[in-house]
Amino acid sequence: MSKIIPSPGSHPDVKADARRVFDVLRAGGIALVPTEVGYGLMASSSEAVERAFAAKRRRPGHAQGIIGTHALQRALHVLPADKQEMIRTLHEEMDLSFAVVAPYDADHPRLQQLSAATLANTTQDGTVGVFLGGGSLLAELGRLNDAAGQLMFGSSANLTGTGQKFRVEDVDDEIKDAADVIVDYGLQRYHVYGGRPSTIIDFDRMKVLRIGSSYELLRERLAKYWAVVLPVDPMYL
Repeated sequence: MSKIIPSPGSHPDVKADARRVFDVLRAGGIALVPTEVGYGLMASSSEAVERAFAAKRRRPGHAQGIIGTHALQRALHVLPADKQEMIRTLHEEMDLSFAVVAPYDADHPRLQQLSAATLANTTQDGTVGVFLGGGSLLAELGRLNDAAGQLMFGSSANLTGTGQKFRVEDVDDEIKDAADVIVDYGLQRYHVYGGRPSTIIDFDRMKVLRIGSSYELLRERLAKYWAVVLPVDPMYL
């Protein structure tokens, strides 16, 4: 079975492709999958995360993010109801992709299953980051992970410091070699931002941690509907 899907002559099949990725993650493998902000390396086991980091030449101890659904984000993060509704509206009603950083529930079962090393690499200063991505593939994969109680960790599919990759053809060979399955859905949507990764916002303090793709949209909507004023992006005034 080819590790690149869809195979030549076939078309994307989101449900089947997500199931293939889920099965690989469940077995302790690494998946290279498309997200709106570029291709990412996904893993669910501590060993797979370590192999992904080694392929990226990323230093040990570097923070990693959880890739998940809004339901997972809501369950993990300790935030007031108005902040949670703000996040839900931005993601589900306005179709925006971004990463949420906030204090977390240390007793949540899906965090309790992590090794001490993985938990240390996932959390920082009492917070955890959850990327809420768009697109039908991530949505279906998130549904499968939630149903199985599985966490999925992700980082950009590139050598550390070399920038986002928006086509599989542009991903370095050693990154592709490390993946047990590769989902090639072509050019990804946010390539128009010149290689920027996702925007990261600390919703507890309402502080921007990283200005990234679609930041100007998040900033405008937060000001328009919640009177939250964030710094101007010098590239998109």
